[in-house]
Amino acid sequence: MSKKFTTSPIRGMEDYYPDDLREENWIIEMIKDIAELYSYEEFESPQLEPIEIFEAKSSEELVNEQSFIVEKKEGERLILIPELTPSLARMIAAKSQELKKPIRWFSVPTCFRYERPQRGRKRSFKQINFDILGEESLYGDLEIFNIIIDIFSQFGATSDQYQIFFNNRRFIDSLCEMILKIPKDKIPLVYKILDKADKMEESEYEKYVLDHFKDEIIIQGIYKLKEAEDIDDLLNNFEDIPKEFYKSKGYTELISFIKLLKDADLSEYCTFSPSIVRGLDYYTGIVYEVFDTGEANRRSIFGGGRYDDLISLYSEEKITGTGFGLGVLMLSLFLKTYNLIPEDIRKKDYSDTVYIACINKDVSSYALKLAKIVRNEDFPCIIDYRFNNLKNQLAKANELGVLISLIIGPKEMEDNEITIKDMNSEKQKTIKLDNLIDEIYNIIDENNES
Repeated sequence: MSKKFTTSPIRGMEDYYPDDLREENWIIEMIKDIAELYSYEEFESPQLEPIEIFEAKSSEELVNEQSFIVEKKEGERLILIPELTPSLARMIAAKSQELKKPIRWFSVPTCFRYERPQRGRKRSFKQINFDILGEESLYGDLEIFNIIIDIFSQFGATSDQYQIFFNNRRFIDSLCEMILKIPKDKIPLVYKILDKADKMEESEYEKYVLDHFKDEIIIQGIYKLKEAEDIDDLLNNFEDIPKEFYKSKGYTELISFIKLLKDADLSEYCTFSPSIVRGLDYYTGIVYEVFDTGEANRRSIFGGGRYDDLISLYSEEKITGTGFGLGVLMLSLFLKTYNLIPEDIRKKDYSDTVYIACINKDVSSYALKLAKIVRNEDFPCIIDYRFNNLKNQLAKANELGVLISLIIGPKEMEDNEITIKDMNSEKQKTIKLDNLIDEIYNIIDENNES
């Protein structure tokens, strides 16, 4: 007896049956509608990239612990992309002089991460990315926030169900340098600590901080960053804040962005949070994470931010960018939590399909001819290849939810005719072949009016 293989996919990977894919594609198409409204163009890049570009700008943890590495020949290490931004930067750098700025692009790649599979996290996943490059002002970040809010509104979500928690890395830089007196080379460690805060138990987190910093002022400062609820709450916890801090780019940029959000009537969807820093090394300005704020599923859905020098890997040119990557699976879990996915999305709609039922196999050539005529008019068409038991064939058409069935036998073929049946009213009549398309439209119009 031959060996039987498992029907399960590789751990962390997912099979998508047609109904699963219909749901995923519906979500993607809804978001593509928003991309169209903001005039973002779709692009695509390879799923394999040189590992060096991710080692240079993504986090060490992402590359060394969470990535699939391919080494087909010695000295050539490739990575199955865990995220898209380095690939985007490579493509922009290749044609930077030709592209009109600002560049508004979006993409829907399949990404890969070698991490422990859990609810909302797979090792292979679709991720929707929006980026605007070459727009240095905070209006670029504001546009991205607008897009996020419009995406959620498109599905019917409200500000009671999600929030964009945001921060500014330059603000944290200024606070660490000017108030906590942390050396510049140690600031990335603060980001790493804050990024891990929500992933640890309180005692584990405190030990993690104490293992990396010994200065009590710095330790307490990091705790304040994690716990503060707004800017005033944060800064009121510090004494002797130098005047230069309030003139720093980080502080002024953050205050200006908060005002922009208010002026654009987006404040109800957005909350400042000093603990939001994002885990990737290339972020430099406004950063954010979108959270489900309901009790049933309180967790981060996705995030993003501004990156000012990513393209420097490929070019001396400086192009700033800002954007996000949104996992489709995480979004679908959020939507299901609030019943925002229509029940019929997973079902195939056969209402515009024309079903051809044949009395016997002798008329198969005529059925194929009819199907070609129908499809040439852009109507989907199914031929029932059982070629017997007309009652069962029509029962199948009815089960699918077909509106129009064509019934043919030797007499119809001989006379160049078709019996056409409205499956809703159950009315049928025999017509000439030349009148077929007109009669299909008539039945559709009658059903639309009723």
